[in-house]
Amino acid sequence: MTHSEGRLRGRLKHVGVGIAATAALIVIFRAGASAWGESRLRDYRDATEAEWNAERAAIRERSRPAGEDGALQGCGSSYASLPVIQLDAHPLMRERALEAGPGAPLPPALLAEIERHRPAMDDFRHAARCSHYEPAEDSAWVDYGPEGRFISLSQLVLIEGHGLVAKGDVRGALDRYLAVAKVGADMSAGSTIAGLIGTGYAARAYRAVAALVAGAPRLHAAELADLDEALAERGRHLPLLADALRKERLRLRESAMRLIDTGDVPDRLPSHVRSIGAIALTTVLPESALLGHALPRTDAWLRGAEQIARDAQRDASRSARFHELAIDPLVADASELGAMADAEQLQRFAGRDCAARASYLLARAAVEAERSYADGVYPEALRSLAQDPCGTGPLVYRRSPSGDGYTLSSVGDDGTADRPRAAGGTGASDGIVITRRGASVL
Repeated sequence: MTHSEGRLRGRLKHVGVGIAATAALIVIFRAGASAWGESRLRDYRDATEAEWNAERAAIRERSRPAGEDGALQGCGSSYASLPVIQLDAHPLMRERALEAGPGAPLPPALLAEIERHRPAMDDFRHAARCSHYEPAEDSAWVDYGPEGRFISLSQLVLIEGHGLVAKGDVRGALDRYLAVAKVGADMSAGSTIAGLIGTGYAARAYRAVAALVAGAPRLHAAELADLDEALAERGRHLPLLADALRKERLRLRESAMRLIDTGDVPDRLPSHVRSIGAIALTTVLPESALLGHALPRTDAWLRGAEQIARDAQRDASRSARFHELAIDPLVADASELGAMADAEQLQRFAGRDCAARASYLLARAAVEAERSYADGVYPEALRSLAQDPCGTGPLVYRRSPSGDGYTLSSVGDDGTADRPRAAGGTGASDGIVITRRGASVL
């Protein structure tokens, strides 16, 4: 062996030893990180088990059939049995019909859509009357998937209600609006996205109720009393952003409990959280270490967002605090938060939240104004005008100078009173204004 060959072999030997030592260190590091991750998951599960059980019991209670002990008859439809429908009409046509509000004439294409999907729409209304939320198993309480069927059917049922007003069928229209509001609230028992979708349609439905009550010929006292009772019942479960964020935490806890209960800490991340960043991280860290870090930190982030959302329910300006929340980049890569972790997006969701609650309260106020009508005039003031969820003061009620009309308003999504929005619609404007037109209205 030459001297140069000996030196080469020596170098290769040192390299081999170095590689082996590095590989051993990586194995030891990954084993330690995996044990740490599994320990973190178990600690997280233990810390949240009581909360998980309480949430599970609450959702089970909401899952019971509507009516005392499910005593309603003829309730064959359920949310789980609703079909997924395909709409042919152009989306812009549907949006314009929704924006137009109660009483607007419907294009022939939309009338044809309504007739084509009438059986599914009837099932939708029956399910709203008979059902709450219907999980088949624990996982269904958080992994609620078929939001698409609710989007399409909610749109058509709202549009049908607008068309019924044009035909003079006020009772039928109210039935459609209240069904959509009920389904919107029920969706908030599901996943985050289901709750947010439900919030939007509940807001449209309550604005339509308010606009119809203030725009139709005055309803009889008995009809107003029944409507007030129905609204009071639905107000018990308004869809709220804080609830949607809590459901996302419930999904995290369910994931952690399933991992520990089965002893199956994954050897790879679930496909729905395999972002490019997460895949890159798994070349260094085992998945158990990623999840052991990400799940508790994500839970803490969602807790912070949920508390801000609850504070914003009392003071709309508090939603600006979403900008205080910072998301750990590792958590963002190993979780499903996505756009939910963006402060601007959270503030938009909070705007939907306050608009839905304001729309509900305006519907209640319109009913109160109509019930207070006597001797040809409306009252100078309503007895109890609720706080505006989107502003710093109460909702606004103004009687017309002649007393035969009024306006009701909320400052709307962005907390300013400019550019009032048409009653029943959701356009680019901000305020929500409901008008009962008399001889002259302010």
